[in-house]
Amino acid sequence: MFSEKPEFSIAIPSQTQLLKMVVEITRHIATLYNFRPADAQKISLAVDEAITNAIKHSYDNREDQDISVEYFLEAEGLKIRLTYSGTPPDLIDHEINLCSMIKNKSKGGLGVELIRRIMDSVAYKTVDGINTCEMIKWQKRA
Repeated sequence: MFSEKPEFSIAIPSQTQLLKMVVEITRHIATLYNFRPADAQKISLAVDEAITNAIKHSYDNREDQDISVEYFLEAEGLKIRLTYSGTPPDLIDHEINLCSMIKNKSKGGLGVELIRRIMDSVAYKTVDGINTCEMIKWQKRA
């Protein structure tokens, strides 16, 4: 359904100070494609979490690495693809108990779970040292 070529893309160095810019771009694109402001905010939060995870865990907070963010737009939804190298993500396949993790002050796993709860589809893969996170949010029709 989504085009092979993104309608918009950016590449940033792995610096946390650039997260706000990517969040604002994501929110703006989602709003332009008729997502409600609250949904656009959630989508941008998911992108923020995914990039933060790449910086912290794949790049070990190194600021000289690259992260690509691509936006694929359709009337029915929005697909966002993050591409980066570094250590592949270590993902938990089963659903976690978010309340229990917060209560026990567990560290790790919360960001990925938050992304999965916000987006309708989240897929991670690593091929030839390149990590990809694809997130899809479908339009909710009234």
